[in-house]
Amino acid sequence: MTGLLAAMALAALVGAGWLARGERQRPVPSAARSARSIGAAARPFRKGALPAVSVAPAPARLQRALSVTPVPAAAGPAPPSLRGTEVDGAVLVDERGDLVVGPEILALFDYFLSAAGEEPEGAIRARIIGAIRARAAEPAVDQAIALLDRYLGYREAVSAADVEVAADPAARLAALREIRREQLGEPAATQLFGDEEREGEAAIEEARILADATLSPEERDARIAAVEATLPDGVREAREAAVRPLVEQAEEQALRDAGASDEALHAHRVAAVGPEAADRLAELDRRRAAWQRRLDAFAGARAALAATVADPEERRAAEEALLAGAFTPEERLRVQAILGLAP
Repeated sequence: MTGLLAAMALAALVGAGWLARGERQRPVPSAARSARSIGAAARPFRKGALPAVSVAPAPARLQRALSVTPVPAAAGPAPPSLRGTEVDGAVLVDERGDLVVGPEILALFDYFLSAAGEEPEGAIRARIIGAIRARAAEPAVDQAIALLDRYLGYREAVSAADVEVAADPAARLAALREIRREQLGEPAATQLFGDEEREGEAAIEEARILADATLSPEERDARIAAVEATLPDGVREAREAAVRPLVEQAEEQALRDAGASDEALHAHRVAAVGPEAADRLAELDRRRAAWQRRLDAFAGARAALAATVADPEERRAAEEALLAGAFTPEERLRVQAILGLAP
């Protein structure tokens, strides 16, 4: 239990750092993104989502800062970092055709904004508006553009406030919360960032618990469990899934250290991940063990050469021949990296 809760607390701290910096992942190749790629306005209405963001225009100061111009008919080639990727996010609408404010629209914004610095801000904004128009009709289009401009204002305000340099995570989170609500309004800010903020608050509290030397391990576990219980189900499940491999690895190592047999380890895996996954893990163990035996044999033969061949050039040639005879070209690169051999 202690290991699981500590791992979840660590995951919370990592997540809070990401939240407090306001950073989001840059696009990755389309093959890795297919499960999260383009969504259309026809996707089902997500229950509990917030419909109909205000269509009030962005503040005049932000309008000037963005140099708002009509969207060009063709935005031109995509920036280098976006080439070979699929557009992330979606524009969701409710049964009335109003925009549904949630992580999907934010992912769409951030996909294009990840190319900041590669082309002017106005061009990026034009790309986003083009993507919105391709995915929705009125009134959702105007609502999404209004939200976009307020989100750009939020990013500008965060940059101007230099929030990320604040030393105290709680102060960073408080500053971000204030800026978000000032720029986006309470409903939209909560819908877009509420779960992240709750996760950040949990991370800060768990960090305090872990740093409290007056608590026993049992007391720390109980308090961290209480904090975890306050998180939304989706956030808690995602964090548990993220740390599950680490927890299972630690449990398996504990079994090995206690002298568990291969049969006992397999039974533990079957109970934890099911028979098919347990069989795959067993096969992975066999491949790893076979690789380690080959690596050890090569290292032993190389040590023997070092002890028996005095001439450096002759020894190097013998090592290269030994390496070529024992491993494929792809494997040689791995061996060279592991053993620190010159390529």
